[in-house]
Amino acid sequence: MIYFLTILNRLLFVVLIMGTGILAKKLKLISEQGERDLSRVMVDLVWPGLIFSSITRTLRPSDILDNLALPFLCIGVHLMGWVIGSFAARVAGYKGDQRRVFLFQTTMNNFLLMALPFAEFFYPGKGTALLAVANLGSILMLWTVGASTIAGPLNRKELLGNLLSPGMIATVLAILFVLTGWNRSIPPLIAESTAVLGQPTLFMGLFVAGARIYELGFRALKLDRWNLLCGSIRILIVPGLAFLLALSLTGVLPQETLVMFMLVSMTPASVNSVTMAFKYNVDPKHAAEGVVFTHVFGLATMTFFVLLIVHYLAL
Repeated sequence: MIYFLTILNRLLFVVLIMGTGILAKKLKLISEQGERDLSRVMVDLVWPGLIFSSITRTLRPSDILDNLALPFLCIGVHLMGWVIGSFAARVAGYKGDQRRVFLFQTTMNNFLLMALPFAEFFYPGKGTALLAVANLGSILMLWTVGASTIAGPLNRKELLGNLLSPGMIATVLAILFVLTGWNRSIPPLIAESTAVLGQPTLFMGLFVAGARIYELGFRALKLDRWNLLCGSIRILIVPGLAFLLALSLTGVLPQETLVMFMLVSMTPASVNSVTMAFKYNVDPKHAAEGVVFTHVFGLATMTFFVLLIVHYLAL
């Protein structure tokens, strides 16, 4: 029962914050151009602040070095979603913008927001740091494969631009600061400023998603081919395969590594897929559908996978 309540509490939190975007759109407090501008500010400025702050303030070199397999496992599960999504998109006949959003949502999930409460539940006081290590792989995937997927075919200059995106630069710099110990020498003014800059990330991402959802209404929960296909890959097939992989690695890798890997793998589609869709002008309506559908039905699937983790991995 406690697992169900933990998941339900997090989902209700997501719904309430998304509700502010729905309300703002209903009251006409924000236009579609305003949504686009807010998305760009969030992706290119606020989110990198959160990345740099959370890594440099939370992690120690040993957190990274002792769990080096964790980010690589997370990279593997994102690539798994990309491969399965590519096959499914081809079978379903998705092309252009629709294919890009579909593939992004099968590849990238809500690897921070939904995994955090469970990380602290399994490893109190250490779960956040372990999750930050896992997120190194997810963040690297987001700004390389993820960004290239939703942006469409990129030439060499555009690909380099993604690799040198603010989020990627913030990630690499933060890792370098931690491994060299420079993070302990960051002036308090800079540390506090980046922390404050990053704080609105969650709100802004959910707000924009909510504004998009207002345009869709209950259509976001319809049991059509898009939602069923995207949802089954993101919250059933990918975490199911990840669980089989984790079982095969039991005794080879530390228990905490495998548990954290599963917690990241089981989460629904990334709420930031909506802001990324706006950033690259790619079908934000379908992005919002995927976010709502996978979060609502993720209540059941995440409860199921948490029970599997408890019985087979967290021994």
